[in-house]
Amino acid sequence: MFGSSPRYGTEVYDHEHSRDQLSIVFGSLGDVVAAWPVSRDAARTWELEVERFSSQYNLSQQIDQHRGGQTGAMPLSQDTYFLTAFSEFSERTRILALDGDRLALDDRSLAQWLINAEQNVVLGTDDHPLFETSLDDTACVITRLPNGLVAMTEVPRAHVLAARERIRSLLGDRNGFSAEVCIESPVRSTARYFLAAVKEGELVQRAGKEAEVTAFVVIGNGGFRFGLWSPSAGLFSEYGFIAPKEVIQLSDRAAPSKATTDILEKYVRHAFGQLELQLSKEKLEQLQLSGYTQVVWASEPVLSNIIAPIAAEHASQTGIQVFHLDAPLDEAVVGGMLLGSFAFGDTKAFGASILPQANLARDLLVLADTEQDRRRVTEQSLAKKRRDAAVFSLLAAPVAVIAVLLATVLGLILSQVYIGVREVQANKKTEELKPALDRRNSYEANLKWYQEFIKQVSKLRNQQPAGIGLLYQLNSDYPFSVDNSFYISDMKLLPTGAVEMKGYARSKDAVASFLKLLEFAGGPESGTRLFGNLAYEVQEGAPQPVVTAGQTAAPTMPGGIISANQIRPGVIVWSIKGTYLPVEAFAPPPPAKPGTPATPAKPGAAATPAAQPQAQKQGGQ
Repeated sequence: MFGSSPRYGTEVYDHEHSRDQLSIVFGSLGDVVAAWPVSRDAARTWELEVERFSSQYNLSQQIDQHRGGQTGAMPLSQDTYFLTAFSEFSERTRILALDGDRLALDDRSLAQWLINAEQNVVLGTDDHPLFETSLDDTACVITRLPNGLVAMTEVPRAHVLAARERIRSLLGDRNGFSAEVCIESPVRSTARYFLAAVKEGELVQRAGKEAEVTAFVVIGNGGFRFGLWSPSAGLFSEYGFIAPKEVIQLSDRAAPSKATTDILEKYVRHAFGQLELQLSKEKLEQLQLSGYTQVVWASEPVLSNIIAPIAAEHASQTGIQVFHLDAPLDEAVVGGMLLGSFAFGDTKAFGASILPQANLARDLLVLADTEQDRRRVTEQSLAKKRRDAAVFSLLAAPVAVIAVLLATVLGLILSQVYIGVREVQANKKTEELKPALDRRNSYEANLKWYQEFIKQVSKLRNQQPAGIGLLYQLNSDYPFSVDNSFYISDMKLLPTGAVEMKGYARSKDAVASFLKLLEFAGGPESGTRLFGNLAYEVQEGAPQPVVTAGQTAAPTMPGGIISANQIRPGVIVWSIKGTYLPVEAFAPPPPAKPGTPATPAKPGAAATPAAQPQAQKQGGQ
């Protein structure tokens, strides 16, 4: 499970020095972009060749013709080293929320602990599962960062197999086909292209910039991805999001209309808004980083004109510099995959050895002086070795005997002295540390008591019948994705568990979606629900006439929320009524009718029916 830097080993060495490489990206409209290394001067220098194919029909023959015309007869075969990227927006790279005891384990013990934690559904320190899906359905790589933290890249195994099958279909369905395929994420490939092939990418890797973070955003019609990278931690965060349906349906339009432009602008602003949520100070403190200094964005050509002004606006608001990667997104991805390996903890992108690697941080004159100093030191070392060999050949035997005797006697003396001194120091240090050890044991015992106390208080706090606990449980269910103007104006919760919410919206779908989310909202334990018997009422915001003298007023529903003088055009007034189940479980019993025997109290009840209202009154105060 634990991954290491992929640039080590003979297998990777062969791949980096082989010219039989092919990186390929499949587009959503049937087009394909491929890249391979080519040499135009008899293999003395190499460069990337990028080609776009409008159709996947006879794709292998088209690629063979282009590669054969430039690098000789080199058809695709099982010996070709293939590289491709995920087309689904499902990859996720994040730092695992582990405590200090888990991080102190060695790699083998930590891997075994993570396997057991996934089987037992153990939560991390952030109260979230360590794995998004089960290990049987997930392809994941877990790597330790330089500062001791552990980062994990997780992708559904089905998406990995789908990408491999696309490469398999490129050569045809042959029996026993076993081509070697490297599958990467578009964010990693784009970051590698920026760091290895763009001058600005070399600048962020210079000395003194190890603690600075560069954010990468790649936006397409199918969705957007972003990642965070620093020279000291590598790529430590990566997420992918699917675009809304209305944006995906616009992918085949070359000249967007005014309505289409508005949809795309909203989509791009949402992408930059999601990026801002990731630029948190907690991640900087966790990795001992200084700050976010640059946002690098790449996109499909049709979106460049829409993203540019929004990116400039984002830069003016946040103060973070924005850089546009001029290469189209798919060409940057295929080029980045051929530029080598990019793993956690790498301070720069390592390219294939047959391709030129520019490192502006190391000047040519510095390299020349370093080579001269190295050669001079080597010559001096060889001369010294020759002199020492001549002297040793004359005095080897007597010097060796005397040295052995002296070393033996001196060793015995020093050993006795060292043992005596060490015992005295150890006894003294033990006496000095004993009070501190006692205090530490006392502090640890108190800490465990306080942690258990806080845990119990937190559980009681979440079970409070009203107040901030209910608001926290509703927070994730607001339908802002359907209607961002959705608003709750009033909310009442009775001691019997009855709940009533009122508000305004611009779409009936938002109210229906909110009601559906409330119906399936889960409680603190799996399999429970928070609400029951839900019903809603809506009224569209048509202007209401003013009732004058002599006219009959429009009938109103008893208990309704609609007020004739407060409705506005385009606004929907809504009301949802139901039962809040956590409160209903603790609701007092109804008052007994006259002549009816009193119901016996439940075992363990906190108060009698007569004392319960008084307790609730005190709680309200």
